[in-house]
Amino acid sequence: MSSRQRRRSGIVRSRRSAVRAPGAGGRRLPIVPIVTVVGVAAVVGLIAYLIWQIGQPSSSRLEGAAEVEGDAAPDLPGEHVDLQGIYDGFYGNTEGNSTANHVSVPVDYSEQGLPPTGGPHWGSGPCGEDPADAAPFCGPAPWGVYRVSWETETLVHNLEHGGAVVWYNTTDQAIIDELEALTTDHLNDGDIVVMAPYPEMDEETIAVTSWARRDVMTVAEYTRDRVDEFLDVHVCRFNPEDLPGC
Repeated sequence: MSSRQRRRSGIVRSRRSAVRAPGAGGRRLPIVPIVTVVGVAAVVGLIAYLIWQIGQPSSSRLEGAAEVEGDAAPDLPGEHVDLQGIYDGFYGNTEGNSTANHVSVPVDYSEQGLPPTGGPHWGSGPCGEDPADAAPFCGPAPWGVYRVSWETETLVHNLEHGGAVVWYNTTDQAIIDELEALTTDHLNDGDIVVMAPYPEMDEETIAVTSWARRDVMTVAEYTRDRVDEFLDVHVCRFNPEDLPGC
């Protein structure tokens, strides 16, 4: 069971509005006006919170993203990929090189190994549901399971949005079916994941990536628990833009 399948339990208590009994000098409290005022205050508070949250990306969220990007802790699932060293910068850097520039040209990711875990990527606009009809240089792809490949530069944009990608290059239909079921379970739990073929990898290989993290395995080495653990830990761990799904 993934960590996103845990459920919260709580106790709902009935509430009563206190009303003074009428009598000498007694009056009923104006319940309707009080409820109206409380409701308006709650809406105003929510709007204020959302405005405050929008103002956070330039500071705390970007700093947190750069920290996750550079975290090489060996106890985390997968291997750490040193994007900051490869691209001589860090995520969100506004005064020098960044690890996440939007470009409209093919990108060579070979220096970091394949499949990529970040770096320059496409983001010209929405891609649509079908990779074959995708707009030029679009990104990210819609979350989901695909049986045809997306452009690599498009899926790197999915990683920037806090998601994970399950890549495969195998003809073993039983493995493909299990990966599809696994990915669908995570999607149903609210995880933001893409699964797609990736013929650029060695044959009979599976990989799962998040921003700056990667786990590559042969089909013989694959276990569902291994992929589940990677997704449970890394989906939304890198979350610079606080987008829906995280």
